[in-house]
Amino acid sequence: MKKILLALAIFAVATASAFAGVGINWYTIYGVYDHNAVDLEGATGDIGANYAVTWQLIYAGANDSIDAPDASNGVNGYVGGDDDVWATRVVPVGGGAAGDGTSWDTWLLQTAGDAVYQDLAWNTAGFVYQRVYENPVQANAWYFDTALQAIDLSFTGGTSSPVDFSVDGGVGVQPNQQVAAVPEPTTMVLLGLGALTMAIRRRRA
Repeated sequence: MKKILLALAIFAVATASAFAGVGINWYTIYGVYDHNAVDLEGATGDIGANYAVTWQLIYAGANDSIDAPDASNGVNGYVGGDDDVWATRVVPVGGGAAGDGTSWDTWLLQTAGDAVYQDLAWNTAGFVYQRVYENPVQANAWYFDTALQAIDLSFTGGTSSPVDFSVDGGVGVQPNQQVAAVPEPTTMVLLGLGALTMAIRRRRA
């Protein structure tokens, strides 16, 4: 009987492990101000009052580095390097439905829906972060990146608790970086010609 119970216990652990994956509750606690807000203790400057917001959960890979956004890479969620967008919400100006079953007010405080991202098949360690853009996502647009969060692979779904990962950590935050400008085609051609000219001169020398 003991052997049977032991076998069942091992099977239960193995089954739970087989279905373990990623579960992340990505949300805000205090709220997000727009980049123009001067006083983060004040009652004005909510990001959604003046901007639609693109809000992403991004996988940074196994290394602990955040790649800068790439305004020319809209197909892949405007991420650069080896980063990968796991999920995106687009909150309209004035707040409301974000297209993923959630709703948010102008401070990006949750008003409805399930904010949990889950992937029960994911079994690779690494890091994630969140990025909040003031729309439209383009050169010189303002954005905010959270710190990196190590992935917890113990989520099993159901009654299992996801990892809480807030954008603001309980204090107001605001976009504090700008998307780099993408060089125009003419500029790229001139740079290429300059490099070619230098290479030819070196060869002749």
